[in-house]
Amino acid sequence: LDAEIQRIVPENDDPGVKPPIVFTSKPDVTPYDVVIFASPVWAFSLAGVMKEYLEQVSSLEGKRVFSFVTKQLASKFTGGTKANRQIKSVVELKGGRVEKSFIVSWKNKKRDEEIANLIAEICKAV
Repeated sequence: LDAEIQRIVPENDDPGVKPPIVFTSKPDVTPYDVVIFASPVWAFSLAGVMKEYLEQVSSLEGKRVFSFVTKQLASKFTGGTKANRQIKSVVELKGGRVEKSFIVSWKNKKRDEEIANLIAEICKAV
């Protein structure tokens, strides 16, 4: 299984920066059949940088998409599900299909296991 990791890099990484966000690195997803979007949760929601990047992606038509978000708090209702729903909403508007979403909590004692499981599930699916 070949994979390429590309990073979204905003010109200004201040979480309070308002759209439109200028990117110094903005990956083009056009050549890929499968795309994995990963983002932190900020203030119980999808990080603004990822929201803006997804808005700027021209099309995800026919793409198989997986997503995962990372968050600090291990408890439920701290934004992970909401953030994945936000990704799914934009992906579907742009013609893609989210096959599976994951949440990784940095405070979870089984964090490494969560990460290994999500990698295994994505590899199995593709």
